Amino acid sequence: MPFKFFASHSQRTILLLSLGMVSLYNITFFSKIFTYAMEEKNYFIALSAPFILMLMFICILNFLLLLTHKKLFRIFVSILIVAGAMSSYFIDTFGTVIDKNMFINVMQTDSAEVLDLFTPKLIIYLTCASALSFWVLFKAPISFSSYAKEFAQKALVGVLSLLLIVGLYMMVSKSYSSFFRNHHELKMYLNPAYPIASFSKFVYAKFKPKPEFKAIATDATRQSSEKKKLVVFILGETARAQNFSLGGYDVPTNPLLSKRDDIVYLQNFASCGTATAISVPCMFSKFGRNDWSDDKEYFENAVDVLAKTGVRIIWRDNNSGGDKEIAKRMSDVVQYGGQGFDEVLLKDFQKNIDARYEDTFIVLHQEGSHGPTYFKRYPDSFKKFTPTCDTQELDKCSHDQIVNTYNNTILYTDYIVNETINLLKVNEDKYDVTLVYFSDHGESLGENGVYLHGLPYMIAPEAQKHVPALFYFGDKTKRESLHVKANERFSQDNFFHTLLGLFAVKTSEYKPNLDLLH
Repeated sequence: MPFKFFASHSQRTILLLSLGMVSLYNITFFSKIFTYAMEEKNYFIALSAPFILMLMFICILNFLLLLTHKKLFRIFVSILIVAGAMSSYFIDTFGTVIDKNMFINVMQTDSAEVLDLFTPKLIIYLTCASALSFWVLFKAPISFSSYAKEFAQKALVGVLSLLLIVGLYMMVSKSYSSFFRNHHELKMYLNPAYPIASFSKFVYAKFKPKPEFKAIATDATRQSSEKKKLVVFILGETARAQNFSLGGYDVPTNPLLSKRDDIVYLQNFASCGTATAISVPCMFSKFGRNDWSDDKEYFENAVDVLAKTGVRIIWRDNNSGGDKEIAKRMSDVVQYGGQGFDEVLLKDFQKNIDARYEDTFIVLHQEGSHGPTYFKRYPDSFKKFTPTCDTQELDKCSHDQIVNTYNNTILYTDYIVNETINLLKVNEDKYDVTLVYFSDHGESLGENGVYLHGLPYMIAPEAQKHVPALFYFGDKTKRESLHVKANERFSQDNFFHTLLGLFAVKTSEYKPNLDLLH
């Protein structure tokens, strides 16, 4: 009778679903557990983890499906199958952590980026999961008792499994607590538990009451000099510092910029986030990385401050993710959407400058080194490092092929930045010119099984946080003053204040100690 009670009706489905999740959806999770456990000779963790996780899923699923019955039960189970398969693909293939910020990235992804991620492997995952979901939804012989009995069964199994988990934890807490305290990131690879929890946080953040949009630097003033200022900011995409030969990389990825003696390369420059959706709003904000949150997007940014003090703003965007609403309140904005190469950003560059003689801030937002289709980011003439990985299926390419292809994107960025400096030099007689380049975040190229970017900052490798940054000044004095700081540690937190300093904006929001040129 007890066996019949726990194995019949919806309980059999929950048991099979838990088994499937443990064995199919958590390959990366167990791979990391086994690796750490073997290194530490903690064999108990390695042997017991699958059974503990199975028990946890039985408990979680019973409570998650507690109020469902018949059709609704089938629908929820189907959703869990597909969601788990999708998450499993990205976790196992790219080492992705699906947190709240990843859902923000997804919502801001355009159709071109989505297509870049579609691979035969993903299609296989989706086809299998969809077929199984269809079978569960319409064909699976799941018998149901009355709603009350089903509710009682799920509540009882959920409570009993929870008590069993608590009891086991009390017995082995010393071993488990220390292990997971030392490897706290493991919980982020629990699939689909962590993605579901993250999605809940995303939905809550999306629908909670939005704060009122707030103006900043209301006391801002600026005295324009006779010689106008022209500042160009090239906002890079997915460039990591360790692949810039300017920073000591032994592959010549910066052949043009390396020949220049009029630039300053900052050796230790950190991003605010590991994804464009976080880094771009953060770098233009008055708030630093430690104070950044979603609510901070409801404050004016550096572009707004410059505009209301009379600086002309020109924004040219070739990033497929757009400007992240930084230029939302500006009028001279052109979006190219990443459909062509980054050279399009320099189209009509001189014509735009010549249109009006005034203090001007130009932003050129690159598509840069955006993956996984690195091979699409540069013209054939920049295919210098070979063999390359000419597919979005990175698991089909060797590490050397991936790195070669990525290096070609850096080679092309080297050309774009160098060309922009040359265009600025033409205007040095009329303008006090400055060029700033840095990337929004870095990239993982398969090191330790991690690809692309977007890992939570606290566990992200340096490759995703350490970004290239360089400055060009028409004023030699400025160049020399920054050159002596080239090896100091800076970050995108410095950008807001450096930008205000470049245009001599006076406001209580300006912090001289964060201005790179102060």
